[in-house]
Amino acid sequence: MKDPFVRSVMEDIAEAAGIIERTFAGLWHDIAELGEDRIRTRQCVVAALVVPLATTAALVFQVESVWWAAISGFMAIMSTGAASVRRGILRLIGTICGAGMGFIAARWLPYDHFALSLYLGATTMLGVVGMQVSPHGLAWLFFAITSSMVLLMGLSDPLLVPIVAFYRVFEVAIGVGSAMIVANVLENWHADPPAPTPGWRHLLGEQWPALLHGIRAAICVVIVLYVWIWIDLPDVTQMAVTVAAVMAAPVAADASVSTRHEVAKRALHRILGCVLGGIAALICLAVSVTSLFWWLAMIGGGVWVCMHIQTSKRGVGYVGTQAGIVFIITLIQGAQPPASIMPGIDRFAGITGGLGILLLVSLVLWPGDVKTVEARNSGK
Repeated sequence: MKDPFVRSVMEDIAEAAGIIERTFAGLWHDIAELGEDRIRTRQCVVAALVVPLATTAALVFQVESVWWAAISGFMAIMSTGAASVRRGILRLIGTICGAGMGFIAARWLPYDHFALSLYLGATTMLGVVGMQVSPHGLAWLFFAITSSMVLLMGLSDPLLVPIVAFYRVFEVAIGVGSAMIVANVLENWHADPPAPTPGWRHLLGEQWPALLHGIRAAICVVIVLYVWIWIDLPDVTQMAVTVAAVMAAPVAADASVSTRHEVAKRALHRILGCVLGGIAALICLAVSVTSLFWWLAMIGGGVWVCMHIQTSKRGVGYVGTQAGIVFIITLIQGAQPPASIMPGIDRFAGITGGLGILLLVSLVLWPGDVKTVEARNSGK
């Protein structure tokens, strides 16, 4: 009879292999359908126009991180103009509140690592729980992400915090504004009302799984922070974004195994998306495009494909989301077409490094799932 730990590891490997196999099968079918669905194609066209537009506007205004404006535009696009406006407003409100909170906290927390850890844990838990239970979940999530980004980017030099906070809001406003304009010109305005959410009540009762998920996320972000600093991985702010986004996986209300499965699935989808988006971007970089027009056209073409995958009905949409984000980050390195692939490789290393740490930490933070699986297998 196998040792319980060995059996648990084997089950995890088998589960991961199954997720990867189903993901690639879904991706293959989605790529084969490219251009067939008129509504889906229109959303892809909007994305292919929004990201170059946001990039151009960010270049004109000479913002600090052009890629963040482009990503904000990409992430605000929905299937209708009304939905895009709602999503963009939620993202902008969350960013403004998060930047303000990060600015206030940066006056004291960079000098007290224990208080910094408590703050990052608390904001992460608030953002993750809010994403699960609030009708304005996206605002809560980006409140947590932006607050962490502003605070962490000020660790080396707290005097940079006001500049970072301002530019994060400005960049998101450029991206969201671009998405709102293009989406409302090319897409229908009508949108169905948002899906109902359980709300903040009963967090210690019926909504306990969501609260528990937030607590695990808070513990995870603190551990990952110190491991990240200990092994000196690049771009500590990307760590905060990685943890918050992966841990915002949907929570099943009936069993911790389902929650663990969703976190693992989301993490694997992010890894696959990062790899696919990074490979596509490196291929584009190998072409050595120096023309601004063709650089923007190349970005728009890649974003088209990523948006098509993001709108998948086969459960692989998050792969398209992450592929689009990494594709944008790798290709947009500054105020002109990139002359080197090294900055993109560094950013890619930061994302994948954070994911590797997160997966290891998550395995430690879900010991109860093994017992639950054994109980179910034994019929107890």
